[in-house]
Amino acid sequence: MVQPLNDSASKVNFTGKTVNNHPELRNTPLRLNEQERNNPNLVLLEFFLCYHLNDVREIIYGWMVTVVSSPASISADPHERNNHIFFYEKIEQLVEACWLLQTKDQ
Repeated sequence: MVQPLNDSASKVNFTGKTVNNHPELRNTPLRLNEQERNNPNLVLLEFFLCYHLNDVREIIYGWMVTVVSSPASISADPHERNNHIFFYEKIEQLVEACWLLQTKDQ
């Protein structure tokens, strides 16, 4: 894993919480600045400069295992556990699709 870039947009742009229940903010990017909104490939480039694809797989797998196997887990209910595993699989697919898009642009 590579350290984040010094001029990383994520260090300077975000001024709020990412979980926001305000109706006007529910389906809009909250962490992207204007430049990133105009060119989302910048976000993909920075992300994959910081993390290799396999690093991401290992990190999100570790999160999923922690969520579904911890004694005081939020996934004690089998249905919730299944939802978390499904979400993990979809996030992994999303990351792989982003990786393909990024590598095609290079």
